[in-house]
Amino acid sequence: MPVISTNTAANTAVRFLNINATEQSSSLAKLASGSSINKASDDAAGLAIATRISSDVAALEQASTNASHGISVLQTADGGASNVSDILERMKVLASQSASGTVTDTERTYIQAEFDELQEEIDGISQSTRYNGQSLLDGTSDFAEDITETAAVATGATADLTTTAGDTGTISINGVDVTLLNADTTYTVDEMVADINAESATTGVTASNESGTLTLTSTVEGSDAEITLADGSGTLDLSSLGLTAGTTNGTTVEEAGSGADIIVGSDATDTINLSVVSLTTSSLGVDTLDISTQAGATTALTALDDAIDQVSSARAEMGAIMSRFEFRSAQIDTSVENLDSAKSAIEDVDIAKEQAALSASSVKVQAAVAAATQANEMPENLLSLIR
Repeated sequence: MPVISTNTAANTAVRFLNINATEQSSSLAKLASGSSINKASDDAAGLAIATRISSDVAALEQASTNASHGISVLQTADGGASNVSDILERMKVLASQSASGTVTDTERTYIQAEFDELQEEIDGISQSTRYNGQSLLDGTSDFAEDITETAAVATGATADLTTTAGDTGTISINGVDVTLLNADTTYTVDEMVADINAESATTGVTASNESGTLTLTSTVEGSDAEITLADGSGTLDLSSLGLTAGTTNGTTVEEAGSGADIIVGSDATDTINLSVVSLTTSSLGVDTLDISTQAGATTALTALDDAIDQVSSARAEMGAIMSRFEFRSAQIDTSVENLDSAKSAIEDVDIAKEQAALSASSVKVQAAVAAATQANEMPENLLSLIR
C-alpha cells in the first residue's frame, strides 16, 4: 500500500545500512589492530584463553631471567670452589713435605707458616666469593645448604610400654651408658627422648620423637657421625623398648627448606632448589690442622684428602644444578615459542580473510546507501498522483 506518512522501505534500508556499517567498522578495527579480538563480544572464550596465555608467557620470560641468574650464582660459587680446591692441593703438598723424614722440625716451622696462611686464604675466598652482596661459600647466604648428620638406628618404640613403676635400665649409645628411669606405670617415647638427650653432650647423639618413633641423630659430621646402640643393664632393655641394636654411620643430608627455591616456570610450584655448601676451613675440617710435627702432618694428609673430596663433591653438585638450569632455560624458550604461536592462532587477525570481509561490507554499505536514497525518493514520487 503506497503511503507517504511512514516510509517503511527507508527504515529497512537504514537498518541494513547500520548493520553493514557495523561490519565494516569491525573489519577496519581488526585490520588496524592486527587482532581478531578487540572486544569481549568478538570471542569471549578466545579472549579468556589468550589473556591466560599472555600471563603465562610474561611469567615464563621472567622465569628465563631467573634461571639465568641461578646459573650466574653457581658459576660464581664454582669459581671460588675451584680456587679452594687448588689451595687444598697445595696444602696437601706441604703436609706431604712435612711428613717426610727428610726435613727437620725447624723446616717444618717454615712449612707451617705457609700452611697457616693458606688456611686463612680458604676462609678469605669463602667470604669474598660474593653474588649480589652475599658471600656464597661461608654458609651465610640465602643459598646456604643446611646439612645434618642423621643415623636413625632406633626402630619401633611406637607404643607406650606398661611396666612396673620405678623400673630402670641402661642402654649404651656410642659406648656411654644412658640411664632410662621409669617413674610411672608406663614408659613413653617422650621419656626416652628426655633420658637420652640428658646424656647427649657425652654420647654426641640427640633423640627426637617423630610420630611415636624414636629417632637418633648424630651431632657431628662426616665419618665421625656414627651411632652405636647396644644393650646395657636393668629391666628396660632394647628389646622391651622395641629398639634394635647395631651401628649406623651418619649420612650427610640436606634439610628441608635449605637453599633458595628459584622460580623457573609459570606456577609457584615450578622451582629448582639452588643450594651451595659451605667451604670454610671449619666445614672442611682443616681449620685445626697442624703440620709443624711429623705426626701432625701425617694426620693432616688424611684430613686434606677428605676436604678435597668434599670440594669436588660440592663442585659436582653445582655443575649438576647448573646443567638443570640450562636445560630448563631451553625448555622455557620452547614453551614461550609454542605459547606465542597458540596465542597467535587465537588472537591474530587473518589479513586476507578480513580484507575480503571488509570489501564485502563496503559494497553492502554502498548498496544500502543507494537503497536508502531510492526509498527517500518514493514519497516524492507518490505526490505526483495528487497534483
